[in-house]
Amino acid sequence: MKKTYCVLVRFEIQKDDFQFLISLIKIFFATEVSPSPGFISSQIITNEDKSTVINYATWESKEEFEKFAQEIVSKSKISKKIEVFKPVRETFYEYEFLPKRK
Repeated sequence: MKKTYCVLVRFEIQKDDFQFLISLIKIFFATEVSPSPGFISSQIITNEDKSTVINYATWESKEEFEKFAQEIVSKSKISKKIEVFKPVRETFYEYEFLPKRK
Protein backbone atom coordinates (compact mmCIF):
# COMPACT_ATOMS: atom_id res chain seq x y z
CA MET A 1 0.00 0.00 0.00
CA LYS A 2 1.36 3.39 -1.02
CA LYS A 3 1.69 5.88 1.83
CA THR A 4 0.77 9.52 1.43
CA TYR A 5 2.84 12.62 2.14
CA CYS A 6 1.38 15.06 4.66
CA VAL A 7 2.22 18.73 4.99
CA LEU A 8 1.25 20.70 8.09
CA VAL A 9 1.56 24.47 7.96
CA ARG A 10 1.09 26.23 11.29
CA PHE A 11 0.32 29.90 11.86
CA GLU A 12 0.38 31.74 15.19
CA ILE A 13 -1.72 34.83 14.55
CA GLN A 14 -3.60 37.69 16.13
CA LYS A 15 -7.29 36.85 16.44
CA ASP A 16 -8.13 39.87 14.29
CA ASP A 17 -6.21 38.28 11.38
CA PHE A 18 -8.08 34.98 11.51
CA GLN A 19 -10.74 35.61 8.86
CA PHE A 20 -8.32 37.26 6.44
CA LEU A 21 -5.83 34.38 6.68
CA ILE A 22 -8.59 31.77 6.26
CA SER A 23 -9.80 33.60 3.14
CA LEU A 24 -6.28 33.64 1.68
CA ILE A 25 -5.80 29.92 2.37
CA LYS A 26 -9.16 29.04 0.77
CA ILE A 27 -8.41 31.10 -2.35
CA PHE A 28 -4.91 29.61 -2.59
CA PHE A 29 -6.24 26.06 -2.39
CA ALA A 30 -9.14 26.66 -4.76
CA THR A 31 -7.07 28.33 -7.46
CA GLU A 32 -3.54 26.96 -7.16
CA VAL A 33 -3.33 23.86 -5.00
CA SER A 34 -6.39 21.81 -5.96
CA PRO A 35 -5.56 21.65 -9.69
CA SER A 36 -2.00 20.48 -8.95
CA PRO A 37 -1.06 16.89 -9.79
CA GLY A 38 -0.69 14.75 -6.67
CA PHE A 39 -2.82 16.91 -4.38
CA ILE A 40 -5.36 14.83 -2.44
CA SER A 41 -7.04 16.97 0.22
CA SER A 42 -6.68 19.70 2.81
CA GLN A 43 -8.20 20.63 6.15
CA ILE A 44 -8.00 23.86 8.10
CA ILE A 45 -7.80 23.32 11.84
CA THR A 46 -7.89 26.02 14.51
CA ASN A 47 -7.88 26.32 18.27
CA GLU A 48 -10.83 27.70 20.20
CA ASP A 49 -9.63 31.30 20.38
CA LYS A 50 -8.54 31.32 16.70
CA SER A 51 -4.95 32.32 17.45
CA THR A 52 -3.50 29.17 15.90
CA VAL A 53 -4.35 27.93 12.42
CA ILE A 54 -3.05 24.69 10.95
CA ASN A 55 -3.48 23.66 7.35
CA TYR A 56 -3.19 19.90 6.98
CA ALA A 57 -2.68 18.89 3.34
CA THR A 58 -2.25 15.40 1.92
CA TRP A 59 -0.29 14.65 -1.23
CA GLU A 60 0.28 11.45 -3.18
CA SER A 61 4.06 11.79 -2.86
CA LYS A 62 6.88 13.97 -1.59
CA GLU A 63 8.05 14.51 -5.16
CA GLU A 64 4.69 15.87 -6.29
CA PHE A 65 4.53 18.23 -3.31
CA GLU A 66 8.08 19.46 -3.88
CA LYS A 67 7.38 20.07 -7.57
CA PHE A 68 4.29 22.07 -6.59
CA ALA A 69 6.27 24.04 -3.97
CA GLN A 70 9.00 24.87 -6.45
CA GLU A 71 6.82 25.69 -9.45
CA ILE A 72 3.76 27.27 -7.85
CA VAL A 73 4.39 28.41 -4.28
CA SER A 74 7.59 30.26 -5.06
CA LYS A 75 5.83 32.35 -7.76
CA SER A 76 2.33 32.72 -6.33
CA LYS A 77 1.04 36.18 -5.40
CA ILE A 78 -1.40 34.64 -2.92
CA SER A 79 1.38 32.58 -1.36
CA LYS A 80 3.41 35.75 -0.82
CA LYS A 81 0.45 37.29 1.05
CA ILE A 82 0.20 34.16 3.21
CA GLU A 83 3.95 34.35 3.95
CA VAL A 84 3.33 37.60 5.88
CA PHE A 85 1.80 35.42 8.62
CA LYS A 86 5.12 33.52 9.04
CA PRO A 87 3.96 29.96 8.45
CA VAL A 88 5.96 27.08 9.89
CA ARG A 89 5.90 23.98 7.69
CA GLU A 90 6.42 20.41 8.80
CA THR A 91 6.19 17.35 6.59
CA PHE A 92 5.42 13.75 7.41
CA TYR A 93 4.89 10.43 5.72
CA GLU A 94 1.78 8.49 6.55
CA TYR A 95 2.93 5.56 8.60
CA GLU A 96 -0.22 3.67 9.35
CA PHE A 97 -3.93 4.36 9.07
CA LEU A 98 -5.88 3.44 12.17
CA PRO A 99 -9.56 2.99 11.33
CA LYS A 100 -12.38 3.30 13.80
CA ARG A 101 -13.16 0.03 15.52
CA LYS A 102 -16.62 -1.38 15.02
